[in-house]
Amino acid sequence: MQVFLVGPFADVEIAAQVLGSGSAAVPATLDGSAGPDGLGVRPASAEAERRLDFYAAVHDAEISQGTVGGVPVSVVAPSATALAGRRFDGEPSSERWRAIWREAAEEIVDCAGVQDAGTVRSRLGMIWARAESRLRAREAPRRPPSGLDESDIRMQSVERPYRKYFLVEDYVYSHRRFDGGDSGSLVRAAFVMADAVTVLPWDPVRDRVLVIEQIRVSPIARHDPSPWVLEPIAGRIEPGDTPEATAHKEAAEEARLSLSAVHKIAEYYPSTGAFSEYIYAYLGIADLPDDAAQLGGLDVEGEDIRGHVMSRDALRERIAAGDVPVGPLILSAWWLDANADRLRGSG
Repeated sequence: MQVFLVGPFADVEIAAQVLGSGSAAVPATLDGSAGPDGLGVRPASAEAERRLDFYAAVHDAEISQGTVGGVPVSVVAPSATALAGRRFDGEPSSERWRAIWREAAEEIVDCAGVQDAGTVRSRLGMIWARAESRLRAREAPRRPPSGLDESDIRMQSVERPYRKYFLVEDYVYSHRRFDGGDSGSLVRAAFVMADAVTVLPWDPVRDRVLVIEQIRVSPIARHDPSPWVLEPIAGRIEPGDTPEATAHKEAAEEARLSLSAVHKIAEYYPSTGAFSEYIYAYLGIADLPDDAAQLGGLDVEGEDIRGHVMSRDALRERIAAGDVPVGPLILSAWWLDANADRLRGSG
């Protein structure tokens, strides 16, 4: 036993992912303390030690010395800085955070030798958000008519040639075909993103909606001469947050709006061919007087957002004229048209 892990590091599943096979990990107690308050680990190789050192550095761990059963150990504990604002230290959501840390461990240690710990630390928020998106996917499984699922996929390799705010993952896999045969090896790539929320604010009294306008990189990449587009309010779901809480937060950040209620429209993949993004779409009930449209967005995220208030009819006309090339806004507008009468007076 050479290392003693404390707090969120003291998790058998995390230790197994970080250290790899062959390394011992057992509950243990530091000499002089009461109760089994940590996890003692003995890395099986120099590579396991390197991975553990990298994982600790990514989380800005504090390293001290202690003994377990009289044997000297390095004590690895999360610093107050690492936990600040992470909602992992005893709050009701801490069990959820434990699941997020477990899910994120593989992606973090996979960066060892590729990126420095400080760079990965700066992107922990998105790593955790991607981890929680995978948790949500497993918590809400679907069964297609064929009955096929992930057990019918034979994954041969996964590589990550691009690792920044987003990921690109290259896959080689085969899968069971509808006729019972095997597809043979397929090479595919995916742009890996965290889950997101969209919100279309609607004033049922005035029958108005608020949409936002901002510049977007996808039209730029397509060489679209009009890269400023109309969209619903939208944003990534921060790790530990719920989709509904995100809807309220994004409405306040991007449009300076307070929503009195939100109604679920749908949840969906906007493009299954190459993007992992999964959207939770909401309609938000709001008061939209003439001066409701404002400038919004967060400077720290480089956002430059302008709100537009318009009648539901006007939005419908813009969509028909081809001036709204954004699928989530079209879907939300059509859903509102189909449900407006039912929703009136819902608050």
